Amino acid sequence: MPTLHPNTKPVIFWEALIVLVTLYNFLIIPFRAAFQGASGQIWIILDCLTDLLLISDIFLRFYIGYTDHGELITDPQKIRQYYFYRDFKLNLLSSLPLDLMARLLFPTASISLLGLLRIPRLLRGIYCIKIFRKWENKVDINPVAIQMFEFVIIIALIDHWVACLWFLIGSITSGFSESWLTTADLGQYPPRTKYLRSLYWSITTLTTVGYGDITPKNDIEIIFTLMVMFLGVSMYAFIIGNVAALIANLNATKSRFREKLTQIQSYMGERKIPHPLQKQVRRYYQYMWEYSRDTSLGIEFLDELPNSLKAKVYLYLYQDLLQQVPLFQEVKSGFIEELVMKLEPIILPPGEYVIREGQIGHEMYFINHGALEAFSEENDKKTIYRTMSAGSFFGEIALLCSMRRTASVKTLTYCELFVLEKRDFLQVLNNYPQVRQKLEEVADQRYSFSKKPQD
Repeated sequence: MPTLHPNTKPVIFWEALIVLVTLYNFLIIPFRAAFQGASGQIWIILDCLTDLLLISDIFLRFYIGYTDHGELITDPQKIRQYYFYRDFKLNLLSSLPLDLMARLLFPTASISLLGLLRIPRLLRGIYCIKIFRKWENKVDINPVAIQMFEFVIIIALIDHWVACLWFLIGSITSGFSESWLTTADLGQYPPRTKYLRSLYWSITTLTTVGYGDITPKNDIEIIFTLMVMFLGVSMYAFIIGNVAALIANLNATKSRFREKLTQIQSYMGERKIPHPLQKQVRRYYQYMWEYSRDTSLGIEFLDELPNSLKAKVYLYLYQDLLQQVPLFQEVKSGFIEELVMKLEPIILPPGEYVIREGQIGHEMYFINHGALEAFSEENDKKTIYRTMSAGSFFGEIALLCSMRRTASVKTLTYCELFVLEKRDFLQVLNNYPQVRQKLEEVADQRYSFSKKPQD
């Protein structure tokens, strides 16, 4: 089976189907346990179909790619490892057909017990939250709409669960004392009517309206009512706070990005820039959003720190990158601290030249993320010297010797690089003469190696 892109319409449709199945379980499990309803043949068929979808999702996830730091991962082995160590165990546990096994082994089992055996299905709610977060992060979907949808679902589920618990408590306590059920005399009514009465009490109590026509009759019901009233007050504050935040904020960070993207789109349209080029520009900004989000806040935060503390933060973030370079593995920590302060990050799209053969270089590059290739083009013949990935570095020959580039370097994927300018490097290097000597030796070796094509 081929690997599926996580943002294609079939995958999104499948995720929406899993969300609907999970909502079905969140609604039917407490209803069945409390009211002993929804137990006919049609409901058994629905249970089997929803279980089949959940089990199918377990295996389908092994063939759906994922995004890592803005890069789409489609390698089957990486996808299997990623899914196995993240969601596989939880999804497997939530899909065990315990109720169906109980139906086969114990045909006379009560409806309430069978409903309780489906409780592990509710663990899928954790996975659905991840799906909602994924949808919110899509630029072409309004996050406010997703958040409002989540908000309505949460409120509806709370009302539903409180109604089911209210009826269940009444059913249990009516066996040894007076309860609201005995007063309401609902024994002869169908489950639908019992549920509507319970839902009516749930909504009026949670919204602090409470008309008083349905009231608790024993201590257990009174305690539960007090808890629901406290929950209702908390929900009211939650509703007011979240709605106000949605209206006032409307996801300010993403809104700024959308506004910027709209301005860029208008600019390119007015100047009749070719559509393929427009598409490349949009993809670049899409990557910038998915990978770095609003990094300007982080940059401002670091700039406000004192140099000593900022150096520690930079050292924590980038020391692994520098220590992968053989050149810097045996140098003093002070050199690394000074060096990381000089690094400047850049992000490049696929197919972008970083350096060109024959140019005089003034920078050294460190690869933090992505893949690039070093090659030469002579007489219209392309000779690939090597492919570089995270942890590699290049450009040090021209940086030290002020000579022309011996090869071109081009990005194969979206890449995050750190640039070290020659003037900044020499400024740090002047304080560490022993590093200069070592760098000259490594530069000579890499110059000889760089002219050897790959087999």
